[in-house]
Amino acid sequence: MREIRRDDDGALMGFIRFDGEGWEPLTVFGYPLGAPRSEEEALEEVHRSGLEVLMRPWRFLESGEWYRCVIVEAAVDAVTVRPNDFRYPRENTVAVTLERPRPEVFQPE
Repeated sequence: MREIRRDDDGALMGFIRFDGEGWEPLTVFGYPLGAPRSEEEALEEVHRSGLEVLMRPWRFLESGEWYRCVIVEAAVDAVTVRPNDFRYPRENTVAVTLERPRPEVFQPE
């Protein structure tokens, strides 16, 4: 897996990973940004949407229910989200940390 950093300030934008068929573009926490492709195309995808996708609405699965949320902080091993769904059962919850979230439990809307 190879880190992709922004040229001007060195901020981590995401990763690319060779999966045997091609290079997969990934977010900073390893979420796939699309199907495997050429190395150049994967780099372009991370530069284009690696950070932008973090600002979109997401949803997470908890106790069999999907809840809307926004990302508050994203790191290599965890994502902290703020539930943004009136149905979320835990009142006054400011943030929920999801450790190494996979697409089965955490997805963009």
